[in-house]
Amino acid sequence: MIQEWRIYEATSGKLAALHNHLKVAAGLFEKHGLNTLGFWTEEIGTAFQIAYMWSYEDLQERQTKLAAFTADDAWKQLVAAEREKEGPVVARIRNTMLEKTRYSPEPRITGNVQEWRIYDSVPGKLPDLNNSFADHAVGLFAKHGISSIGYWTEMFGTSNRLVYMLGYPSLGDREKSWAAFQADPAWQEARADSEKNGPLVAKVSSCILRATSFSPKG
Repeated sequence: MIQEWRIYEATSGKLAALHNHLKVAAGLFEKHGLNTLGFWTEEIGTAFQIAYMWSYEDLQERQTKLAAFTADDAWKQLVAAEREKEGPVVARIRNTMLEKTRYSPEPRITGNVQEWRIYDSVPGKLPDLNNSFADHAVGLFAKHGISSIGYWTEMFGTSNRLVYMLGYPSLGDREKSWAAFQADPAWQEARADSEKNGPLVAKVSSCILRATSFSPKG
């Protein structure tokens, strides 16, 4: 199973039109078996984009289903009518093909708030970083009420990157859970042990996500 993370950036002033574009598209995704995990906007950060995730068995399935979707007359008519009314609504599309780590659960949305996190490892340290998550972090996340939705590495592109998604009941729960996780002696010991030969992570970035009104329910 592979996942595809897609980010659509709206043309200036066209975010509402982009929401409608993807809301209609969501029904056609379902029609053509494009399994969508969710659609999100950023709670804090970039305000003019929508992200979503597709799942496939393999790249051949992706090619077949996307071909059927783009050839659908209903989609062609929607795009033509939209362009006539709104002009271009999508300024840029970015996508990343992802494959699950050995310790990732089958991705399923949990909680009202999701968080997308990207860890760029120190060169050569990605295996150690994955071991740290598999052996320690994932279990301690669960202990402190943090839901693991999925963990991935990139199929193409950055070879030292781990990306993952977490779920929480609320933003307040996120703050409490992370504070408890970071203060946990078991995590502090595991982290110190994993970094005895130097840090594992060179860069961390994250964003808080909110599901759109048309996002599938977990």
